[in-house]
Amino acid sequence: MPMNNQKFESLIDQYLKGLLNKQEVEYVENWLDSLENKEAFDTLPAQELANDKQVMYNKLTARINNHEQKRGTVIFSFSRNKFLKIAASVIIIVAAGFLSRESLLNLIAPHRSTYVAGTAGSIKKQILSDGTIVWLKGNSKLIFPLTFGHGDRKVTLQGEALFEVAKDAQHPFLIYCGSLTTKVLGTSFNIRNTGSEIAVSVLTGKISLTTGQSKELMLYANENAVYSEPQATITKAQKAGRALHELTKGTEYDMAFNDAGMRDVIQRIEKKFNVDIQLEDPAIVNNLITADMTDQSLQKTMEMISQALNLEVQIKGPIILLQPKI
Repeated sequence: MPMNNQKFESLIDQYLKGLLNKQEVEYVENWLDSLENKEAFDTLPAQELANDKQVMYNKLTARINNHEQKRGTVIFSFSRNKFLKIAASVIIIVAAGFLSRESLLNLIAPHRSTYVAGTAGSIKKQILSDGTIVWLKGNSKLIFPLTFGHGDRKVTLQGEALFEVAKDAQHPFLIYCGSLTTKVLGTSFNIRNTGSEIAVSVLTGKISLTTGQSKELMLYANENAVYSEPQATITKAQKAGRALHELTKGTEYDMAFNDAGMRDVIQRIEKKFNVDIQLEDPAIVNNLITADMTDQSLQKTMEMISQALNLEVQIKGPIILLQPKI
């Protein structure tokens, strides 16, 4: 059975409208998961890649068509206009021969969880959909949604990470680490899980710590706490925790500048936020700036530069345009 756009669109339509029961949804999502290794797919010859996609599609549609179990409850709900946009995008992807898991996830299930894992002796940066920056340390793992929904922003940490959480008072940010839950609205802090205990150090702002068996504990800037797994207790540390430079080593957390040239400032911003800053006037790099942009969002960082140097800033996705105000 050849895989054409009409059949593929119909399959996606059933998925989005919630017309598939739980088992059928699992078939769809297992199929998506089978496309996880995009790098491996890119190394396959074109004909072999097309054949593999065809085989996976045939297996999926055969299972769904032969399945006679009663339809379940609605899984997803989209407006007709929303669906038409998604379906059109999917058709374009299929027609172009692009059927990567990443593309499909963004179109079909934007709130599905994914993960990133670090390696020993290294620090891996992950920018979440809300602008939160996570510096994953060593052999640690972060599980998070591709995009956050309308409720709380929830992630799961295994190991150690430094968080710079984007401020959003309407949507608290929750980190699940072992038995400990850390709740924040917008702040920076470090969490380290050693197995027997979880150490939390707050750099800026405030957070709350909770676990199933102990009361909520509030932590403020420069405060530390330790959660004991065996005893299931949270204790605020009486002595100073690890030094700031140790917690932020290997990251781009420190964004304080003192009479720094704009060329260096731009390079630091580009590296931290994964953006490309373009100048309408090359003379902008001749300016010096003194400002502390540590723990600031990209938007706030660019506002500070705009005010300091009287520049107009336009942010268009990963491209940022700077030009003198007229």
